[in-house]
Amino acid sequence: MASRPSDPLLAFLRDAVRKKGLNTAELATRTGIERSKLKQRLAGVDDLTVDDLIALSKALELTPAELGLAGVEGADVPIEVPEVVPAPPVPGPDPFGNLPRQVVELGFALGVDLFFVLDTAQLVGSGIPRAVLEEQREQLRLRMEARWFPQNKARFLEDAMVCKLSFDALYECTIPWSAFRTVTFLLPVEAPAPPSTEPAGPTRPAAPFLRVVK
Repeated sequence: MASRPSDPLLAFLRDAVRKKGLNTAELATRTGIERSKLKQRLAGVDDLTVDDLIALSKALELTPAELGLAGVEGADVPIEVPEVVPAPPVPGPDPFGNLPRQVVELGFALGVDLFFVLDTAQLVGSGIPRAVLEEQREQLRLRMEARWFPQNKARFLEDAMVCKLSFDALYECTIPWSAFRTVTFLLPVEAPAPPSTEPAGPTRPAAPFLRVVK
């Protein structure tokens, strides 16, 4: 996507937030801007208003010079936005990024069972069977077990998670990130069982599994 004239300013503001050590919740309190709107505007998804810029400047204690306003004497003088050299990426979560995707990817990386609460209305056409959606009309509750992650073959796209799930049969499902309402990590609480000394019997081939929680 082509860069916009406002991108350097937004990058400068996000960098200032990180340097102050603020999260979006605290910044929302300081600015009086709703947290979800603040996140979207700083990410460049929604337009940043002049009022937003003034509130952010006060909350972040930014000077006119830092905003590129030093030396402006008249309206005919162009306002220069300071050139921002992007900071090297810092390991860890991005508060301005796709939060559901980051949380789900972390759960897969940790290898823990995951419990999801999803907005059923956004799952029409996702590949999840219609009978399952009709049974849980408002919120679909699902549990993904870590032992089946390799068979789930999850792919994390910009707008959705695509994975193979088993209900009455195997389905490839596309779950938009906007449908996630709750993501819970289910940590193991039992110590691993000692290895069995008995000879192993015949085993059934593994298959992806997703548990529907009523």
